[in-house]
Amino acid sequence: MKTRYIATALCGVLALAAATPVSAADSWSETTMKPLAATSLDAGAAHVVSYFQQIGGACRLTMMIADQEMETKGGAPTRVQMTVEPGRAAYVDDADGKSSRFTCLYGAEAMNVTRIDRVALAR
Repeated sequence: MKTRYIATALCGVLALAAATPVSAADSWSETTMKPLAATSLDAGAAHVVSYFQQIGGACRLTMMIADQEMETKGGAPTRVQMTVEPGRAAYVDDADGKSSRFTCLYGAEAMNVTRIDRVALAR
């Protein structure tokens, strides 16, 4: 089961893009992160603790992803790191059809984390 969540987390890290079309069916939830201040969120069946550092004018994001059942069944969380350029965002999808958008604000002085419902557009 741990392998499934690791694969979901790693496959969910999408290409960094300044503008990725997103449509939200439900409410959006936004949190502002400051450097080295941890933020915690539930992402489907996983729990994510994230923080970022200012490195070279960009946001170096670190996420610790743990299965919510890990506390009772044992195991170790997965650590994912990525660099997000100012004005750009990284998207992490979870198995429940939601995404977390991590946006590096200009000057890399803060990051916004937005939980969104991703909806496929019909043509």
